[in-house]
Amino acid sequence: MGRTVKDPNRRQPKPVQKVQLSEKNVGRRIVLVVLFLAIGSGFLVYGFMNFLRGDSGWREISVKAGSELNCSEDFTLKYNVGAGGVSAGGEAKALSLIYTDAAVKGYRLFNIDESFDDVTNLYDINQHPNEVMTVDPVLYDALKKVSDANCREIYLGPLYASLENLCMSNDDAVAAQFDPEKDDDAAEEAAAVAAFAQNPDDISMEFPGENQVCLHVSDAYQAYAAEMGYTAYLDFFWMKNAFLIDYLADTIRGEGYQLGIISSKDGFVRCLDETGEKEYRYPLYHLSGNEIQSYGTMTYEGPKSIVFFHAYQAGSPDAYRYYQYQDKTMCTPYLSAADGKDHTAASELIVYSGEYGCANTLLAAFSDYQAESLSRESLETLTSQNIYSIWFEDDEMQTTDEDLAVIVGNE
Repeated sequence: MGRTVKDPNRRQPKPVQKVQLSEKNVGRRIVLVVLFLAIGSGFLVYGFMNFLRGDSGWREISVKAGSELNCSEDFTLKYNVGAGGVSAGGEAKALSLIYTDAAVKGYRLFNIDESFDDVTNLYDINQHPNEVMTVDPVLYDALKKVSDANCREIYLGPLYASLENLCMSNDDAVAAQFDPEKDDDAAEEAAAVAAFAQNPDDISMEFPGENQVCLHVSDAYQAYAAEMGYTAYLDFFWMKNAFLIDYLADTIRGEGYQLGIISSKDGFVRCLDETGEKEYRYPLYHLSGNEIQSYGTMTYEGPKSIVFFHAYQAGSPDAYRYYQYQDKTMCTPYLSAADGKDHTAASELIVYSGEYGCANTLLAAFSDYQAESLSRESLETLTSQNIYSIWFEDDEMQTTDEDLAVIVGNE
């Protein structure tokens, strides 16, 4: 068995257990917990709406009690119930039912750890290479978008599993065993998987018919995967919430509800409000030296999709995607199919669009964030697609949006 086999129950809710942690990391863990709370709260609360106006119709919409396993834990849905003259309570209940069904379905479709009777999901596709499978239009669309964007990073499933093992480590010595920058075996494995991922002859998605997909995997790669004990070739990993938030938002909007906003704990946002009557806010953070600082708040009106690339832990989902060594070196989830290692061009990059969803916005800007450094010229080209950027140089904010409105500081 390979060193990167994941626990199939890792992403499932677990009973609360008392675990003895390494004392030499306590200080670092406490600091990270504080940062998680501060930044996560910013994305889930402060970034939603103009609290200064205090609209009483805004409520958090939750999935219905006792619902099946779903993806809502990573998201928060806020909606201005009753604004259209209907019963606020009735509208909230209807929204909850729609949100619940979508959250359950989304959880199942993008799950790589188990199969479900009512859907064909990523787990099924991974377990049946070279077989044509009919999938839900939501999953078909997600796979087609990634394929059309030539985002080969979706084929790094085995390395994402290894990264999760690294990030769950209790000390640097254990973590280093999974780090291709520190361990020869890990480096050899990363190079091998990346070589397969780069080559369409070894692995690629095929779309033979309507809502039909086939994960092509060569005999050579299947043999290597069997030797290493891999369980998933294909994994959206850190990109998954971008596709999920689009699905949730589009489902709610498709039912005629547009006065809402959905945010994820790792910084994705979909604002559905097309009225232009409300001011919404998104918090801006910047890593200056070793300190994550609140720079200010972006304000906007109307529909918006926001994507937050960041080279540091910024919310609870990041706990299994990032690891910081004692020397402050950070491992991030932005692995490249070029070499199987993580690459980030800056401490953060925020990209947003009023035209596209989070998935398309992410795919358009991902190569910029994996470059050696951020290029204003390259980011400027995204404006032709109505995708705009915010980043920092020497602690000074930069943007490609001439109309950007920012409240600096904690006003």
